[in-house]
Amino acid sequence: MKYHSTRKLFAFLLILTTSLPLAAFGSGFHLQLKADFGGTMTLPSISDESLFYLNSRATAMSGMPSNLLMGGKVEVGYIFRSHDFLGLKKSNPFSGLGLFAYLGFSQGNTSQKITAVEANEPFDIFISVNFLPVVEFGLTGKAYFLDNKLAVGLSAGGKMIADMTPEYLCYSTVPDIIPTEIGRVIVTEDMMSKMNPFMFSARFSLEYNIHILPTTELVLGLGGGYNIYRPLYLTVPPSLLNMAIADNPDFDINRKHPDYWLNSFDIGVSIGLSFKL
Repeated sequence: MKYHSTRKLFAFLLILTTSLPLAAFGSGFHLQLKADFGGTMTLPSISDESLFYLNSRATAMSGMPSNLLMGGKVEVGYIFRSHDFLGLKKSNPFSGLGLFAYLGFSQGNTSQKITAVEANEPFDIFISVNFLPVVEFGLTGKAYFLDNKLAVGLSAGGKMIADMTPEYLCYSTVPDIIPTEIGRVIVTEDMMSKMNPFMFSARFSLEYNIHILPTTELVLGLGGGYNIYRPLYLTVPPSLLNMAIADNPDFDINRKHPDYWLNSFDIGVSIGLSFKL
C-alpha cells in the first residue's frame, strides 16, 4: 500500500515539474508585488553648536541599528529582451533590460545615542523613534542575465515620512538623570508645517526569478540602500526638552538646525510575485 502511494506521489511531482514553464518572460509590461524585511542603521550628523544648544552636557551623537522593519511595494515596468531590441543571440548571458516605477509603504526608524557628561562622569542616552507609515517612490533600472533569471537593479527615488507624531523609546545608562520612557516625540504645529518630511534614497538590489506559471514568477531579492535626510528641526522626548529648558530658559524647540542630518543605511531581503501583463 505504501509502495503504491509513493509511486502515485512521485508521478504527481513528475507531472507537476514537467508542466512548469521553462522559458523566461519575453519582452513586455510586468507587475511585481513585494514584501520587504530588513533594518536600517542611522548615521546622524550634527554640529557641536547645535548639539550643545540641545544639551550642554552632550559631547557626541552617534547612530544605532533599528529593529526589524517591514513594508510592501508595487513595481510596474517594461522588460526589453536583448534578442528583441539589441539583436543579441538568445544564448547571450545578458538577456535584457527593465525600467520600473515603484510605490511602497513601510515602517521607518531613527536610532541615536547621545554621549553626555554629568559631574565628570560620562553616560549615554538612547533614543529610538518609529515612523508609520513611510511612503517610498521612485524608478528602478534592472539588467537581466541568464535568460532573465538574475536581475541586478539600481533605484533612485525618495521617501516621505507621513507620521508627524512618531512613537519613541528613550532610556539611559543613568536612569536617575534620564529615566526610561515611551511616548510620542514633541512636534509643534510650527514644526509640523515647516519640517522636511522627504529624503533622497538610492538602492542596489539583486533578484532571482523562479518561473512557476506561464505568466507568473516568484522573485527573491537582496538589497541595500542609502538615504539622505535633513529634517531641519531637532525633535526630542519630553525629558530631554525639560533638561534643555532647565539648562537654558531661552531654549526654543522651534529653532531650525540646517546642519542636522539623519542619513541612514538600509539592508534587507524581499519576496514577491511578478506577473506578465
